[in-house]
Amino acid sequence: MEEKELIQRFHGTFEAIIPILQDVYKGFFANNPALLKECLSKFEKMHSAILPFVEKVIAEKEKDPVEKRYVNLVLAFQPIALAIDSLINRMLVKVESDILFSEKAVRDIKSLLEITYGQCRDAKDYILTKNPHLKDNVLAAKEKLAELATEYDVVHQNRLITGVCMPKASYLYIDFTHSLKRISRGLADFVEKA
Repeated sequence: MEEKELIQRFHGTFEAIIPILQDVYKGFFANNPALLKECLSKFEKMHSAILPFVEKVIAEKEKDPVEKRYVNLVLAFQPIALAIDSLINRMLVKVESDILFSEKAVRDIKSLLEITYGQCRDAKDYILTKNPHLKDNVLAAKEKLAELATEYDVVHQNRLITGVCMPKASYLYIDFTHSLKRISRGLADFVEKA
């Protein structure tokens, strides 16, 4: 494997994820289960399409330095993929079960999704260009998202305690914020290793 192929494979993966995240955003805010199911299907197809190559490289006993780097980046990418999968599935549960979020909760998730989208876009571009400014953006977004999500979770817990939020919605809200933090941490870890 050549370095160019490694870069193209991961750049292509992120290129496929970005429109999925855009549609997740739309599906969540439009309460559109069909769109969220389509996102899940696209994400699973993308994952299935790259899996045979990943398995082939991992199965090789003798790996050149680029192949070793590829395996390390695959390991760094896995938490991102798992968190995206979890996020889409939980959003689908929310929409299909008609669980309502307060306007504040919706605004919170919207702001975290917007940060995650920008962070993913910057990670994709960093893979191709190695522009240190983009890497700094990804790392700064991780800090900003973690700070906001923690703040939102504390306010949310107070809303739950005072009865403003319902337990069903609470579980999903916390799951969303945690999935978005996991995606963000994974993106930061990925660019550090890329």
